[in-house]
Amino acid sequence: MLFHRKGVEVNKNDPELLATLEELYMIITQYDLESVYNMDETGLFFRLFPRYSLLMPNEDISTTKGKKKAKDRIFLIVCANASGTHKIPCALIRKPKELACIKDRQWPIPYFNQVKAWMDVETYWKWFNEVFYLEGKNWTGRCILLLMDNAPGHFEAFERDNIRIVFFPPNCTSWKQPCDMGKIATLKKQCKYLYVKDVLDFYELDEAKNRKKDQGWKLHWGVVGVLYGNPVHLLDASNYVKDAWDSVPQTSIKNAFIKVELMNLEPKLEAGNEIDDLCIEFSKAMEF
Repeated sequence: MLFHRKGVEVNKNDPELLATLEELYMIITQYDLESVYNMDETGLFFRLFPRYSLLMPNEDISTTKGKKKAKDRIFLIVCANASGTHKIPCALIRKPKELACIKDRQWPIPYFNQVKAWMDVETYWKWFNEVFYLEGKNWTGRCILLLMDNAPGHFEAFERDNIRIVFFPPNCTSWKQPCDMGKIATLKKQCKYLYVKDVLDFYELDEAKNRKKDQGWKLHWGVVGVLYGNPVHLLDASNYVKDAWDSVPQTSIKNAFIKVELMNLEPKLEAGNEIDDLCIEFSKAMEF
């Protein structure tokens, strides 16, 4: 079987790859670290509970309810600069053109619809024009460099105004992609923590729980989510994504760029391991 991109093992001694990376390093040195961005996309199973939880002494894992996995997925676009001082708002991709869950409510993050809830060239252009271009212009008047992997469906390298798009060489994103070095993992863990926390908070309401359910029946169809004891909907998920991305520390993003050794950055170690901290919080939330 022939693997490509993230599925292939990186030959870190390949002369052609090293030469291409050297050209990329030379381009990066022309920019300030505040102006170097990396973007990547990821899928998130927003209704999926943790695979493991605590069982009562009389429970058998083979007979415990809830074994079937909820595979409802959203597609996220994650982007930030090398210093971690500017996080581009996460964008969300799903199939519907109009969402029932946002009736009379405010949607918190950029949203794009696509027939397969996936990334294609058209959606990339929408994201660049409506999100990244405007955010970059508002943040800084200096030249901007956006680093991307060469996945199918991405637009080609180009320059517009003071923004330049360049790509990593093929099959090296697992080695040189900053987003793959903890940023996306931290975002997903925090989203899961917020989701489980809301579920547990609802079931700890005791008598008020029934009143919340009755209130949910009176609301418009589609807007009743996890806060009323129902499955999480897209508005809930988008709020989790926004809160989780806002909570990702600046040092976590900066250390991701340090790990891939794309530019000269001084490590910030005082923040500790953010992923481990989230795992500890998540484990506490699951003790029920």
